[in-house]
Order: sequence, then C-alpha cells, then structure tokens
Amino acid sequence: MGNGKSRKVVADRDVAFSRFSARRFPSHLILLPLVLLAFAFVHPPVSAEVSPVVRAAEQRRIETIARASRSAVCIFLDEGEAGSGVVICPDGYGLTNFHVIAGTLKTRRAFGGLSDGKQYPLEVLGIDPTGDMAMFRLTGKERFECAEFGDSEAVRVGDEVFAAGNPFMLAEDSTPTITAGIVSGVHRYQYGQDARSLVYADCIQVDASINPGNSGGPLFDAAGRLIGINGRASFERRGRVNVGLAYAISINQFKRFIPGLKAGLLVEHGSLGATAVDAGYRQVVFDRVMDRAAAAAAGIKPGDRLVGFADHKIRDANHFTSLLGSYPAGWPVSITWQHEGRLTSRVIELDPLTVRIPDELKGAYRVDVSVTRAAAESLSAAPASPSAPVEANVLAPAIESAIRSTVKLYGGRLGSAVGYGSGVIVSPQGDVLTTLSVLVEGSELRAVTHDGHAYPCLVICRDEYRQLALLRMRRKSENADTAAPLRDQMTPPRWEPLPMADPTAAQPGDWILAVGNPCKVADGAEAVSVTRGILSGRTRLDAVQGSEAFPYRGDVLLLDTVTSNPGSPGSAVVDLDGHWVGVVGEVVASQLTNTELSYAYPVEEIKAFLRDAAVDEAASRPRAAASRPVSRSAKPGYHGIRLSTIAYHRQLPFVKSVADGSPAKAAGVRADDLIISANRTAVPQGRVFTELCERLLPGEELSLIVKRGEELIPVRFVLTEDPE
Repeated sequence: MGNGKSRKVVADRDVAFSRFSARRFPSHLILLPLVLLAFAFVHPPVSAEVSPVVRAAEQRRIETIARASRSAVCIFLDEGEAGSGVVICPDGYGLTNFHVIAGTLKTRRAFGGLSDGKQYPLEVLGIDPTGDMAMFRLTGKERFECAEFGDSEAVRVGDEVFAAGNPFMLAEDSTPTITAGIVSGVHRYQYGQDARSLVYADCIQVDASINPGNSGGPLFDAAGRLIGINGRASFERRGRVNVGLAYAISINQFKRFIPGLKAGLLVEHGSLGATAVDAGYRQVVFDRVMDRAAAAAAGIKPGDRLVGFADHKIRDANHFTSLLGSYPAGWPVSITWQHEGRLTSRVIELDPLTVRIPDELKGAYRVDVSVTRAAAESLSAAPASPSAPVEANVLAPAIESAIRSTVKLYGGRLGSAVGYGSGVIVSPQGDVLTTLSVLVEGSELRAVTHDGHAYPCLVICRDEYRQLALLRMRRKSENADTAAPLRDQMTPPRWEPLPMADPTAAQPGDWILAVGNPCKVADGAEAVSVTRGILSGRTRLDAVQGSEAFPYRGDVLLLDTVTSNPGSPGSAVVDLDGHWVGVVGEVVASQLTNTELSYAYPVEEIKAFLRDAAVDEAASRPRAAASRPVSRSAKPGYHGIRLSTIAYHRQLPFVKSVADGSPAKAAGVRADDLIISANRTAVPQGRVFTELCERLLPGEELSLIVKRGEELIPVRFVLTEDPE
C-alpha cells in the first residue's frame, strides 16, 4: 500500500450531509442560519474558559509532534513514486518498508525529504522481503535529527499514537503529514502474499489514518518515541483509502534485524523447521517436524505439545506463528515443549526461512547469518536499559470491559457476504445481540469469547424490521485433554453483559469506542479490535442495502469512526466509562448519496428489541411444546416443497413443484412462487431455505412470504411427519 503514482488524488470522503436522510426542509428553516448569524453579531458568544491543565497538555502534544516528526523522511523515487521512512541515527541511517524501495534495488538510489524542506541523497542498504523491512542512509549533512526508540512490548490497546509520512504525495515541501489515533490491537499477525513475502508478524494495529504513501513512515507513542513502522492497511471495498485498520511493524522486531540490514545484507527470517496446530483449548501441538531442522535437532517430535516460545506462554498456533515470524535466522530463542508428559526447555538457534528473490538480484545481496548471530550475543551481554515511563491509559477500563463482553461470530456465508461478524453479550445466560444477516443462517454458527473459547449458538429471535438477531451460546464441556487449568476453562462460563447507558447520556461530541472484529483481523484467540471516534449526531435512517431499501427507519447514532467494514456489524459502541450506548448495524448506504454509513442502533432501540425478544421467546415455548408429536422424531418436518434446479432458479428459492397432499399444497403454495422469507428470516437463496427447514420438527409452524408475479402473499402451515 506504499507508493502513490499520481499527484492528483481525490480521497473518497464521507461528508456530513451524506449521513442524513433525504428529505425536504421547511422553508422557514432555510432562514434560520441567517437569523442565527445576525443574532451572533448582536450577541457575540461568551468564550468558555479552558482549563490550564488542558492547555498545557495541548501544548505538550504540539511540541512532541513537532520534535518527533523532524525525523520523518518523505522518500521520492523515480517516475513520481513516493513513500515514507524515519531516521534512527544522527549519521543518517533510517528505516522503511521493503515494498517502498523495491523499485530501486538495481540502483539503490533515491531522495529523502526532511521537514527542513530539503531533499538529501538516499542509498538503500539491507533488505528483508519476507518481513517488509529495509534500511537506508541519507547523506548531505553532518548530523540528522533522529527518532528515539520506544518499547513496542509496552504498547497497550487504547494508547495514543500518531503517524508521520507522505500520504498521497502531499508532502511536496517534504513536510510530513501527521495523523493521530489509538492502538486498536497488539501482537497481530497479517498474512503475506505467501509464507515468504510481506508477512507482518507480531505487529501493531492502529486506527490512525494510514493511506498510500504512509508506508515506511514512523508510528510514535504519545511521548514521541518510535514504536513501529507503518506499512499495511485493510481496505476491502473502498479501494486504497483509509478505513481505520492499519498495521505497523513493531520496533522491537526491527531492532533484531537492524544489524543485518545495516550491513547491507538480505536478511532471512527464522524457522524451526516445524509447524504447529491447535489441538484443544490453549493446547498447541507440533504436527510436522522436518528432518535435520532446528526442531528435530533439539529432539522435538510430531505430537509434542508446545508450551512456551521466546519467553511467552503459547495460547494458540496463531500466537506461535506470529512470534516466530518476528525473529531473524540465527537468533537464539527459548522453547519449552512436552513429550509424553515430560517438559523440556532449551535455547535453539533458528534456521533460515529461505527467501525467493529474482535471479538478477541474487548477486547484489548476500546472506550472512553470522552478523545476526553476533548481534544476538551482543544484545544478551549488554546491561538492560532502564524502562521508559509509561503514560496513563485512561481508556483501559472501558476497553477491558467492552472486550470481555464482545464476541467474534462465525457462521453462514453467501456470495460476497462474509461469514463472520461481531456480537455483544447481553445476559449472564450467554445471550448475544448481533445483526440479522446470512451469518446467522449458518448450520454451524459459533461465538468465540475474549478468552478464546468457542461456543455453538442457537438463534432464538429474529427482528426483520430492526434487522437484529438474538443468539444463545450453549454451554459445553472442555476438551478432556486440554492442558489449561480448570480455573482458566471458565466452567461454567462467566458471561459478562455490558452495563447500558442512560438513553440521554450520549450526546454529539462525546468520545466513543467501537469494539468488534472488522475484516476478521482478530484471528485465532486474538482480542477484538478497538477504534475511537466521537458521536457525530442522531438522525432517522434512510438507507439502502445493495439495491433494496433497508427496512429499519428509526433513530440511529452517527459515528465518525469507520464501522462500515465487513465484520463490524454487531460491534459494541461504548462511552469512555464503559457504558453501552449502541450496537453497529449492517453495512448500508445513504439513500441520498449512496455513501456507506457509520452508524449504531441507540441503546433505547436495543432495550426495545430485547423486550420484544423476551416476549417472543416466552410465547413460543408453550406453543412449540404443545404442537410437537409425542414421538419427538429426530427427522425434520415435512412441507412438500421442491426448489428449482434450473439456471439461476437453482440459486434463488423458486418453487419447482409442491407435492400433492402436502402441508404446503394445502396452504396454497404454487410452482414458480419465489420464497422471500421463512419464519421472519430473509431467504436470499435456496440453500438458506433448506438449512432453515432442516431445523424445524414435525408439528412446528412454517410461515412464508412468497412472491407470485408482482404480489407478495403470506402463507402459513404446520409441518408433518415425512410420509416417506
């Protein structure tokens, strides 16, 4: 996502007007701004007193950004391409992404612009194509302003950060653009093009705006210390324009590679020569061990359980892969494993993960693991440096509470619709609120809680108007072979619902946090993502989903944090006290501008839905029990409908035929009817109808809406035993 070729870039921005419904304003409202403006001249507003503490904090922030950004480099390449970097030594050594300078590998030459307005010759040194890292050196003056290193291991979700760089080639005067945000996630693993190129292991996720041209630029903490190098973002449907999901290579990972990069080497990543898989809750086992590899030489065998790696207790296979990917070949790491009940701990020197590079570059870049090995020995012999002071994280309590009450959902998918999403725990019994989508129609719908447990879910209520659904997580016993202590298994589960805010508490301008799993960033047992913004306002929703009008037309909260990403629907929206103020709705577009909206259902709408769901569930239980046959057949109920298998009818739920004497025939269902919904659930394709009916037993009711010509017809009947 690094280099932008065009100097004339128009960003796809959501304007405030696009977030509101299309409706005509009364003529007297047109005069209102003029009246207010005249009133302002006659009665000028009284300036509010600003606390000296606030002013002092603001001044410190301005000074910190000004000081730190002097180390940012705007990299200018041939053919108008550009990227970013950061100087880390007074003698001009600096860091960037490999993909930023990949086009210069033959000449190794470019220019670096600094905030003094000047451009300096830039020479590319070592490269790391696997981890997307590279090093350069600026020349042209005796001393350069450089960044102070921070400790990326000390970074926490909710910490304030700011990025400096050259997005969209805006820095024609070499002055970097600054964007601010918070840390959305830590220890993320982002897959590359393959296992050997552009893999982001153990990286930092931020919601600061990162766009093409920011690649290679610095990510600073609130004190102006360098904690990462920005390089990637999740863009999904919006092309290459920021959507609030960006990733920085942690500076601690970079530190291990700097000696080899500074020596001008092609630095290889480390490998154990073994792979590991999940085999139960918090249990990871080696499934393959290569002969003569580092793992085999240490005595590790297939089936052994991995307990610890690089001084970390391993929680899942994704965690192990992420840690391993942050070390270079030749680096010694600690590893603990269990073989036939016996624990063994050793320090192993990592093998190289061979990099595939073009033949013409093989002679230009040499590989020398001894440089990395010597750096590791020097680092281990050096005295520990004093820890830098850690700023207070005022968002931590609210974030921790919201993360514990938010779940990742996985279920059905259809066409371009994703099979994952987010949900919010609303009761100690494990009820989960989410949006109504194809996701909840999956035959193996499951929720993953903050501690990594996965629970199968049942849909207990659907609301077609609000497009919300209520699920219930089912308790289950843990794998008997799990190595996790009983207290860590949470049996029985302790599900924690969020405290709800007063409906009038959230006001425009208030800070809010959105907590969920956009773009399925939180893989494995990783925690969900957190983004920060403000509540922009409140209005009635007038939107479309695809080509259809969105059913809900009630009030929504407008947000300035991006929530229109796949996986975001169902995310919790909380205030800074951790109170629940809303839930993110399905991705929709403004009826007026066709611009995707970031919005949430307000807490009063959530309460109304939960009241309706409780009434529906209570009313349905006795009816279902009374109507079921005493035999309690395990087979699904019989309706007599056969769906079409011809051309596009095979995908859409068109009725091919209705069996004589069947419940559907008696109710009036006909061939060529198009099934629109079943039991208040939208039926976008035949598979959804089939899966829904497979859950219904004889004696239960099936309520359909079918389209016949241009007419929508409701049909109801009771399923019977299958006559066959």
